Amino acid sequence: MTPPLVQRTAAKPLTERAILAMKPGQKRADGAVPPGFGRLIVRAQARADGVVRQFFFRFIDADGKDKSILLGVHGTGPGKIELAEARRLAYERREQHRKGINAQQHRAQERQENRQKEVEAAQTGTLADLINAYVDDLKAKGKASAADTERSLRLHVTKPFPDLAKIKARDVTSDDISDVMAKMIGKGIERRTNIVRAMLSAAFAFGASLDNDPRRKAKAGKDEAEPFKRFGITSNPVALVKPIAEYEAAGDRTLTDDELRGYWLGLDSVSPAVASCLRVALLLGGQRLSQLKRLTWGGYSKTDRTVELVDAKGRGGSRPHVLPTSDKVEAEFELMKRLSAKGYVFSTRDGAKQIDVTTLSLAVSGIGQALAKAQMEKSPDQVVEPFTARDIRRTVETRMAALGISKEVRAQVLSHGRESGVQAKHYDRYSYLPEKTAALVKWEGHLEQVIKGEAPKVIRGVFRGAG
Repeated sequence: MTPPLVQRTAAKPLTERAILAMKPGQKRADGAVPPGFGRLIVRAQARADGVVRQFFFRFIDADGKDKSILLGVHGTGPGKIELAEARRLAYERREQHRKGINAQQHRAQERQENRQKEVEAAQTGTLADLINAYVDDLKAKGKASAADTERSLRLHVTKPFPDLAKIKARDVTSDDISDVMAKMIGKGIERRTNIVRAMLSAAFAFGASLDNDPRRKAKAGKDEAEPFKRFGITSNPVALVKPIAEYEAAGDRTLTDDELRGYWLGLDSVSPAVASCLRVALLLGGQRLSQLKRLTWGGYSKTDRTVELVDAKGRGGSRPHVLPTSDKVEAEFELMKRLSAKGYVFSTRDGAKQIDVTTLSLAVSGIGQALAKAQMEKSPDQVVEPFTARDIRRTVETRMAALGISKEVRAQVLSHGRESGVQAKHYDRYSYLPEKTAALVKWEGHLEQVIKGEAPKVIRGVFRGAG
């Protein structure tokens, strides 16, 4: 049945100015929408917050009854529409009515579809949601990398890119990933740039497998405050952004005596906790900063004069890495005890938070760059490559070899490689402690000579007499 025409007297086209001039209780039709199959109406009402003017589509239904559908509130702010948009909506409803489509039912269906879209949008995880889910999974599996991953992605992704963190994970592009890496490189961060890239790649790979995980659905079903979020990831945006090759290449850079002395003295220019952590790392034979920074007071025994680090590299899970402590290392611990007597040994927040590995790496790089700049200013024709944290570890092992410390003992001191089998799984936690002690005594003695400028020269990789 064709809906009856609405017979109305001719009305002038409305203007924004005319709408704003309407007083409470007034109603006007828009002459710009021709009569027939409904028209656009504006009504002005008085409310506590002022005069509100609303747009309605008015029509006669199939039963001859006068009906009105609210199109929106006049205005330019959020949730409001202007005259042009109201006319577009009125023409849309008018066309539906002309075709015999029930405008009210159509409007109700449209609202239902919009609500469903809103629900789906709310349940589609953002990049921040994806990172949180990935970190939670690492923690649940007891991965030692969980804390570092959480801090690194917060420090280099969600904190400096808050808008990116709010984007749906499925909408993140390779260009976004490139921006994150570019910002890190601009700060002078090298190796950690590739590490953060790898973390993001793993997070997206993890998210792609989560949507149909029944365990997550079950957990979300028990926690109404944490609804089940889907990610809808169909491709990994990190895949198109390759790691920086030169940051991955095996290096051969080792520090000279002058650089090693300058590095030790340069630690006086950084914060006490950072300086102490880097000194202990050097005194203990070039320990990995990622392991040393996680040391808590529970891992230090003043009675046994040992520290127990956690080596999480390689396959087979984490294992303890026990090292002896010298008087110089003990002195650093006493200093740290005055700054943070509980929690993490090396902390800038009273032991509650460990130092970020990027902070440590940047401190080393900063000293390396300053020394290189000073050397090139002294010798303009000389090109000096600044050293990094990885060069410190390589330098220590190279010098230990020159000191006659065996490869096997060096491996125990530096925690190289991973063993397998029952013996390794249940090995004596103090294995090689005497050998480690002897090696570190020899190394510390050499370091003290370097700092004083009394170190013997190296000839063909072996230390000879002084001078």
